[in-house]
Amino acid sequence: MTKSGKKAESIHSSFEDYQVNFKMKNILYSALLLFGFVVLSNAQTEPDLNKYMFQVNDLTEEKFIVFTKELLNNSQFVFIGEQHGIKEVGEFTNQLFNLGQEFNYKALCIETDAVAARKISEAAKSGFTKHLKPLHNKAPFSIPFYENEDDAVLFENVMAKGGSIWGIDQTFMTQFRMNFDHLIENTSNKKLKEKLNKLKNAAHEAYKVTVETKDFTAPYLFKYDEKTHKELLQLATKKAEKEIVEQLWNTKTIYGYNFSKQFYLNNNERGKLMKENFMKYYRKAEKKEDTPKVIFKLGGYHASKGLTRTNIYDIANMGSELAASNSMKSIHYLVMGISGTAAIGNPFAPQPTAPFNSVKTFPKEVQELVKDISEKYAILDLNPLKELGYGDTFSDDFKKWIFGYDVLILVKDAEPLKMF
Repeated sequence: MTKSGKKAESIHSSFEDYQVNFKMKNILYSALLLFGFVVLSNAQTEPDLNKYMFQVNDLTEEKFIVFTKELLNNSQFVFIGEQHGIKEVGEFTNQLFNLGQEFNYKALCIETDAVAARKISEAAKSGFTKHLKPLHNKAPFSIPFYENEDDAVLFENVMAKGGSIWGIDQTFMTQFRMNFDHLIENTSNKKLKEKLNKLKNAAHEAYKVTVETKDFTAPYLFKYDEKTHKELLQLATKKAEKEIVEQLWNTKTIYGYNFSKQFYLNNNERGKLMKENFMKYYRKAEKKEDTPKVIFKLGGYHASKGLTRTNIYDIANMGSELAASNSMKSIHYLVMGISGTAAIGNPFAPQPTAPFNSVKTFPKEVQELVKDISEKYAILDLNPLKELGYGDTFSDDFKKWIFGYDVLILVKDAEPLKMF
């Protein structure tokens, strides 16, 4: 064979090898695509959520206790995101606090400022009827979320077990009366006391006008100006006094954003304040124990990990990161009534309670799940669903619940808080 012939044969042979290799690669590539399609198809198949849910009529039932204790193991923070106005949230929080004793949970963090938390703590030690209700009568609607008999049971239980109550939120808009009174009772500064008495009288008069005119812009909050604020800071001589005064200006700023419809700034500034206030309690607690454990009872948005529906990274997201940095975890609950009656908590409302049905506001997957609920509490474990939630399996609304929370608690026939 000539050299040219051998060369041609070599080229032909190489071409045949190339064709074989090309065919094999195509077959392998097709197989991988098919495998990927099968895996993807399986991942996209919507799971039966009933497999991840159980129901109980009472939170003392064994299956609820076993489930909860497994979650509490190696946890540092528990965030309970509540639907305001229903008594079952307080009952749920109380049971979590009881079960948490085994895991060294001693602090309950609530949606008030530090002054209100202190007042609640002092009253809860001595009994609801004797102290907590008179506190409301002295300055009504200063602690709006907690001026009810049902949460009083929770607070008394926390204090009876040697626990503590932390208040990390802003001062409420009609709370200036209580805070002025608190400063007056706890200062020996005569000039400061004289000034505060005048301001307290003005705050009480403003509240009276608010109720009579049903005007949300009438509370003293809107009359508290920079001149008055600076005067109080100059008169205050103790760090604790100055801190309470500073919180008054913080709340004026936050409400100012809300009333000017700057809602992002309103939520973001409030979120930052909650984090700052929490860390003051936390650093103090760290002096007694390495990793203080805290149960939070807050509005639903505040208890969510990640970017909330108000487009901020709230206190619960900070808690999840803080727990992780301590090689521990946080647990995030969302507690919602399916339907029932809720307390309104609005002094201007014609009725103190109102019926509700939230089913249509739920993600479509939960709307379907509700049809199978027959007992008082339905507990849906969202953790197993996180790995399935990246594809098109779930709606965007449900994904926000899955990745924001760990457990969904749905309450059937919710009852209203018994307000003072």
